[in-house]
Amino acid sequence: MFKIERYQLSNDNLKNWVKFIWHFKADHVDVNHKLLPMDSIDIIINLADDMVYETTTDRITAPKLHVNGLRGRHSFMHQKGNIDVWGISFYAFGLYPFINKSLKNIQNEIIDLNFLSISLADKLKVAVTNETNQCKIKSIMRALDSELKITDRCLKRVDIIDKFMKNDDILISAFCLNNGISQKMFERFVINMTGFSPVNLRRIKRYMVASNHLLFNKAAKISEIVYDHNYTDQAYFTKECRKFSGVSPRTFRQEKNTVIENTIYH
Repeated sequence: MFKIERYQLSNDNLKNWVKFIWHFKADHVDVNHKLLPMDSIDIIINLADDMVYETTTDRITAPKLHVNGLRGRHSFMHQKGNIDVWGISFYAFGLYPFINKSLKNIQNEIIDLNFLSISLADKLKVAVTNETNQCKIKSIMRALDSELKITDRCLKRVDIIDKFMKNDDILISAFCLNNGISQKMFERFVINMTGFSPVNLRRIKRYMVASNHLLFNKAAKISEIVYDHNYTDQAYFTKECRKFSGVSPRTFRQEKNTVIENTIYH
């Protein structure tokens, strides 16, 4: 079990875009944990030994400053030796107004932040050179605030995405009709702002909530989780679980090797 410090934001300009800032530090460890699909994008600032990500097809030594895009499948994160990592967790659409570039090709990818924004990368590098954690946090928030560029069109589109994610029982065609927007346009700007299509974004969100229920409510039957999270039947939930975590719901519940299971948020 290890501890990640999670810090809430004191800058109101950032709160609609950034979930929280986090920090993980440990010495002489060997970490190997499964990363599950999440509805967030992270900027990772690694100040110590290498971070290695492993999927079924790739093994990637990450740049010291990188973006971990939205994931539609599980992967593994390895770190051995000394760990000193700062992270910024954004909402699914939250990174977009800081870089103002399409995120279409960053899903399931580890991307050097310099490829997306040299300016933001340079400011974050400076921010984490401060001596104390509190100074680092304040500097990270200042760096983010200085790069935040919000347009009226961006705000309108985020509002539509948020509304879609909160209405998870409506078909995308009906949602677009009700909101007076073409389905093609909706799908296009959701992909540009998050990296995933609206349907896949919703699937990831639903599985994320269901998997937390599966892990932390041991008394709940799988059939209850299927019903509570609007899966059509247990066979479909099993299929989704295998897609996103690589194993069946029953095996997933017994693994105990995901990051969220082995983390104490302080």
